Amino acid sequence: MKKVFNLAMVLVASTLFFNGLVYADGKGKKVEISQDVVINGTEVKKGRYEVKFDDEIGEMSVWQGDKLIAKSSARKGLRKNKAIATELLTSKQNQSSILRGIILGGGQETILLNTNSDNISVAPQQ
Repeated sequence: MKKVFNLAMVLVASTLFFNGLVYADGKGKKVEISQDVVINGTEVKKGRYEVKFDDEIGEMSVWQGDKLIAKSSARKGLRKNKAIATELLTSKQNQSSILRGIILGGGQETILLNTNSDNISVAPQQ
């Protein structure tokens, strides 16, 4: 009985470890961008993208299939409560919407792009 319990604990620990490796390897989240935005000087048209965040180097990247669309230095923040929907944090600059962050729906994570402006608005996503 003790051997079975020990084996089960080893399996649970390995599963958690390998799941962490998959997430750290850049598994992304699908995000619908409802308006054209600028990310680190690159214009990103509205549409469906995969957003990946790399904790180790502090970088967010936006992908469409296998094509890298834009990337920016970023940091991850945590909310007190789970977000109901994905939201874009943007600010206006010279008639363009500058992406400042993404609140990921269904979780407590927020990706904040490293910027120098404090005038941020929230654009809810569908």
